[in-house]
Amino acid sequence: MSGEAGIEPITSEEELPPNATGNNNEDTSNNTNISGGGGDNGKSLVIPITTSTNGNNFNNDGNNKDSGGLFIEIFPEEISSVRPTTLTKVLREEQAPLTTWCDASLLYMKAKREKEGCDLINAAADSEDVMSGSNNQDRLRVLSSAGIAALAQANKQTEGGGGGGGGGDAFDNDMDEAGETSKTTEANEKEVEELRAMADARFVKADNINQVNPMTWIGRGMLNLANNKYDQARFYFENLTLGQYGEILPALIGMAAVKYLEKDFKGAQDLYGRAMTKFPVQSGAAARVGFGMASYRLGQTDRAKAAFRRAHEIDSENVDALVGIAVLEMASLDEVLDAREYRAKAENVIKMISMANLVDHTNAMVQNHLANHYFWKWTPVPGMAKAERGSDVVEGSMASSLEPGDIIRIGREFETLVVADEDDMADDNSFKIKDSWKFESTTGQKIWKKDYDRVVSLAKGAYNSTNIPEVQAESLYMLARVYHARGDMEQANKFYEKACKHAPELSPARFGLAQTLIWDEAYDEAAAHLRLLLGTCSNATDALAALGLLEVRGGKDRREAFVYLKKAIDLDPFNADLVLIEALALQQHESDYPQALDRYRKALRLLEAQSKPVPADVLTNMGVLCHETKQYNEALEMYGKALNVVDADAGVDATEEQKEVLVKHKDNSLFWDYAKTALTVKVSGDDERKLIVSSDADIDSLSVKVGDDISLEGGTEATVTEISKGGDGSIHILIDGDAELSSGESSLSVKQGNRKLHNLSSISIAFNLARAHESAGRVVSAVELHKAIVKLHPSYVNSYLRLACIARDCGSLKECAEWLKSAVAVAPGNPEVLTLVGNLHLSLCDWAPAQKVFDQLLAQKNQQVEAYSMLSMGNIYFNNLNTVCKYSKHLQYAADFYRRILQKDNANAYAANGLGTVLAEKGKLLEAKEVFNRVREVSGDTIADALLNLGHIYLAQKKHPEALQMYLSYMARTQSSGAQITSKSQEDDEAEVLQYIAFAHFDWARQTELFNDVKAAPADERYKKCIEYLEMAMKKSKRENILLRFNWCMAKLQAANCVLQKVNRNIRRTAQEVKDALTGLEESLPIIQTMIQWKQEKRKVPIQSSMLTDFVSQCKHNIDSAKGHLNEELRKEQDAQALRDIQRMDAEASKKSNEMKASLDKEKEAQEEEEREKRAMDKMKRVANLTEGWKTADTAAKKEKSTSKKKKGDAPPGGVDDEGGIFDTDVAAADTSALFDDSDDDDDDDDDAGDAAKKTETEASTQGEQATQKDLFGDSSDEEELVAENPKKRSADDDEADTEQAAKKAKVDGEEQD
Repeated sequence: MSGEAGIEPITSEEELPPNATGNNNEDTSNNTNISGGGGDNGKSLVIPITTSTNGNNFNNDGNNKDSGGLFIEIFPEEISSVRPTTLTKVLREEQAPLTTWCDASLLYMKAKREKEGCDLINAAADSEDVMSGSNNQDRLRVLSSAGIAALAQANKQTEGGGGGGGGGDAFDNDMDEAGETSKTTEANEKEVEELRAMADARFVKADNINQVNPMTWIGRGMLNLANNKYDQARFYFENLTLGQYGEILPALIGMAAVKYLEKDFKGAQDLYGRAMTKFPVQSGAAARVGFGMASYRLGQTDRAKAAFRRAHEIDSENVDALVGIAVLEMASLDEVLDAREYRAKAENVIKMISMANLVDHTNAMVQNHLANHYFWKWTPVPGMAKAERGSDVVEGSMASSLEPGDIIRIGREFETLVVADEDDMADDNSFKIKDSWKFESTTGQKIWKKDYDRVVSLAKGAYNSTNIPEVQAESLYMLARVYHARGDMEQANKFYEKACKHAPELSPARFGLAQTLIWDEAYDEAAAHLRLLLGTCSNATDALAALGLLEVRGGKDRREAFVYLKKAIDLDPFNADLVLIEALALQQHESDYPQALDRYRKALRLLEAQSKPVPADVLTNMGVLCHETKQYNEALEMYGKALNVVDADAGVDATEEQKEVLVKHKDNSLFWDYAKTALTVKVSGDDERKLIVSSDADIDSLSVKVGDDISLEGGTEATVTEISKGGDGSIHILIDGDAELSSGESSLSVKQGNRKLHNLSSISIAFNLARAHESAGRVVSAVELHKAIVKLHPSYVNSYLRLACIARDCGSLKECAEWLKSAVAVAPGNPEVLTLVGNLHLSLCDWAPAQKVFDQLLAQKNQQVEAYSMLSMGNIYFNNLNTVCKYSKHLQYAADFYRRILQKDNANAYAANGLGTVLAEKGKLLEAKEVFNRVREVSGDTIADALLNLGHIYLAQKKHPEALQMYLSYMARTQSSGAQITSKSQEDDEAEVLQYIAFAHFDWARQTELFNDVKAAPADERYKKCIEYLEMAMKKSKRENILLRFNWCMAKLQAANCVLQKVNRNIRRTAQEVKDALTGLEESLPIIQTMIQWKQEKRKVPIQSSMLTDFVSQCKHNIDSAKGHLNEELRKEQDAQALRDIQRMDAEASKKSNEMKASLDKEKEAQEEEEREKRAMDKMKRVANLTEGWKTADTAAKKEKSTSKKKKGDAPPGGVDDEGGIFDTDVAAADTSALFDDSDDDDDDDDDAGDAAKKTETEASTQGEQATQKDLFGDSSDEEELVAENPKKRSADDDEADTEQAAKKAKVDGEEQD
């Protein structure tokens, strides 16, 4: 939209009247205004004719006193056909008043002929004849109008770039490499400055006439506004005009423009609203456009749309209103769900933009919108096309209208690119396309193309039609997109960069620039532009994803890189492309392969949920990741899906049979199928391997041949070994296995290959599938598939190389050489072939041929293999340091090659690792260690050599734990990746590293023995570890290694010596240890003696004779010493065993005695417990008897009392004869006492029954309560009787208990004596 809030050129009709402040009670419809587009647009221009009169019919103000005078009348619709020079001449000749000159200029302005209007009013202002004789008011109006008209023309020049349209020198010159401003642009800017200077001069003259003229103030405000002096513009609009004269329309609109440019959109909206409210007619379309712009900036889309529509209704040719409506309608298209409604609205939007272009074909904003429309639009091409399935040539009469590079669409789905016909396969009525037609053969297909030529024309026209940098940047961006779509990255980069210079905040242009820089491999510069883009648009998901991918590739800050990727995905979680980019970033590092595979799976689910096709590249990448993570079955599944997608895209019928079956193995079932034949067979009764053809057929015409793989309905799969004719004339088919049929007869199917391998796009997938077979151990399947690939596509070198590698790994060097020869014949100078040939020589340690091959590669100066060739040359020299008299020379050559690599690529970890080995060889261990640690940090431990070399450094520094850790880490790394670091086989590599580990343990043990005291105890265990790893190395080694065997014997000798020295070091040892040491010595001695014999036989033994002789003598001495030590250890163990037996028997006797004593104590305790329980039972019985006695006594007392009362009732009236009868009871005192006393004393002699009974009852009750209380609450001792009146009975019981206890004690004493 417009950048100046709908401000139109302001001119003047006449001096502002006093009522211009806008009294709402008056009719303001006739008020004059100084805004183009306001007032009475139908008012004609009247020029009085004075040349035929004496001029006395006019007053000083120019008004004709005689209404019947002659005049010239020009209507508004006629002004466009009137030449300004003619009109100027007429006005001069007729001596028209200044007001007529102003009216004529205004008429031109309303007709959008600003230049003519400006020239006309300037002619009046510059003419002394015209200006003289007029009053100050008219002259003031002319000068102000001339200044405002000059500003209007200057604004037009600024917006329209001088009115140029279409491509021209201005555009081409501005695109030069130096970036210089074109001459036309310089002239245009100069003209603008001249017009503004002219306007300023007019205003100065007007001020000389009247300094308080509002028209002059408004003009000066416009001048300052054009010069971006907003404070001065505010002073003239607000402080002077509005402050002195109130709300005048031009001042309101001018002040609104100031606030809009100051980004005070709310204030601008309010002022535009006041202008429309105060001057509903005069404000016209301009105020409403400004109001709409302010509303749009405030996010009030509906109000903005309504304002633009109202402006369009007022002035149907207002370009800003048309563009505003179109842009807002276009932005609302995303909310439309119905397809028909969407298309209708889109067409309406394009109609409005096209209408705006018709009104003003130099409007850059409109041209840019049209260019964007045509960039996406498919333009139909006249004529019909014919396409054959699988063909890249299309026939049609429209071929002459298409050029190479055109993007076309055939039908509704197939999009491709027209390419040059280098093979001359197309004629005048046909053209060649980039992609083959993948659908069924068809005719009558319509063709559409992208009309990029029109886009370029419109964009160039827009660029030349404006001087506003932001609008020019959009034009440049459109041009860059066209070149980008055509694949011309250099031109696209050029225009993207120019667009960013014009408008640094134009995010799409900066993103496009980053894309072209990535294509040009300027990754750091691309990342810098993406960061700038995110500074202005932090939520740009594409930029976040691209920057994350670049950061991962750079390897500087992987954490920050994935922060960018995660933010992009969080902003758009359902965008599968972003997830795919994250997966692509993760797969850059081997340790992240599992996470990358998970992200691919998530993207796959998103694509499937959105019903989008999954690209074959995605499936292939998933297959490779499954392969690398050893998920071979899933890898086969992914490769199969990728093959199906490629075949579908290419339009290849994979089920179409091919004459020759190239692959038959079941692991390669993706490339063959069983085709059902018309034959029906049954199993012979006498032989289950014989099939009898049921139908009548001839052997010659039989669809089955010897060697074919067949399938029967029962699931039987076999190979035909023989076909013959039986005696009954039937055909017999002999197979290599037993046939099992569920029924009597079965149809027969033959294995036939499909055409998947014939598709060129499928070859890389098939190759990856063969590599997966190799890694999974399915060598036969891999070889079969590789051979099929090279047979169908002889130029595919990778399969030759893999077949050579497989042959080499299987030990067939001759076959390996043959495959390499074939590869060289197919691609003589292919760097990969030569590299593999050189590696083959390296694996055989053929240094001279390898050096020759890599010298040849260096001579090619191929950037892709140059670094690898120099690295190999450095390794060759380093591995030949032992060459006589060439140690220093070869070491220097190796260092030079490594340094040359690092000078070109300081991040090459392999070269740095090689330089570290050179430093270590020179004895600079600290520097070498620093280099190896840096290699580990940069490579993420992907270079196993660094681990091995660090192990050597630590071992040289006697840091044995660190060295062992490095060696073991190296072993784990190489075993997981399956790659060896040396030129030998994997087993030889492992054997060599196992020797390093063994030597580290050996050296550690030797160092520990130097303590020569108790601290040397761990040495024995370390010697055992050394021997263990040496034995593992001997198992890994494919051939007999004499040096390895000698090392094993030496380790046995040192281990035995360590065991024999334990006595002197006060370290405990066992006879078994001495026996094992003796066994090791006895095993080692014959081996060394055999080596001595070989030495005497002149056989190659890489050990000095003196060392072997010394070993034998020391071993014999140690054997003799070990035998003595063994006898001594055995005697010590026997004595120790005897002592242990005695101690064991004493312990057993002591244990038995303790057990007996514990048994007696337990028995005694049980007896005492039993006695306590018995006494307690007796006490309970007594309590029960006592309670029963109480109840009996109580009953008797109550009975006696009752009897006594009865007797008293029967007594004579004279009184009672015996008073003692009142106290008589039936219970005797002796009976109650007997319950508590066991004595034989008889107390029944007392005859005083009344008193005695009462006394006895009281005492018995008291004693009974006390006794019961003691028994129930446990106050009595366990050793006392319940009542103390029977000492004789207690004494008897005590004697009996003492006698029993004495008897038990005597019995125990007797047992102990026994």
